Amino acid sequence: MDEAGVVYTYCDSCAEETPHKVIRGRMRPPPNTGFEGSVQCITCRSIHSTHIPLERPLSIQAIISDGQGSTRTRMEVPPDEVLSVEEELFHEGHNLFITSLESKGRRVLSSASKDIDCIWFKVFDKVKVKVAIVKGAITKSYTLEASPDEEFCVGDILEVGGGNVMIDKIKVERGTIYSSDRPVEARDIKRVFTKQIRDRS
Repeated sequence: MDEAGVVYTYCDSCAEETPHKVIRGRMRPPPNTGFEGSVQCITCRSIHSTHIPLERPLSIQAIISDGQGSTRTRMEVPPDEVLSVEEELFHEGHNLFITSLESKGRRVLSSASKDIDCIWFKVFDKVKVKVAIVKGAITKSYTLEASPDEEFCVGDILEVGGGNVMIDKIKVERGTIYSSDRPVEARDIKRVFTKQIRDRS
């Protein structure tokens, strides 16, 4: 378990390892020592049974920045886990984003947890989404806050700058999305371009 009441295990619906809330379960004795029980995926809410072998976690120094200041703490990490810069973790009710790793006295982009001396994080509960409102030759810029996994789609209506606007296109790392059937998570957006909606009243 990573923290009280939460385990990380594979979710068939999400097709990846995700944080799960423990519904009920027990610790099995040797030779199959580990947690066994029913869990609910925090991402998709599906419920399933799981068995997680017991591993003695490593306690690694962590520095967490929330934008106002930094807090030093220690984080328990499985000994065989590989961590990388820009990876996201869920810890004590917060989404965290790895900004830097120190291994054997130097900064690295990726490392096995057993070789990590310190992890730097920033709290990633909210991201800032840049929004441009285009009106003829004039473009006004605004910023919205959204959860990292909140989806935006061409054609969506947003309330920005005291009025309603419609998303015209979405700029991402490797291009621009024009199609209404390609939703984009807030974490992947560089800028949202919108058009004002005329008041027909």
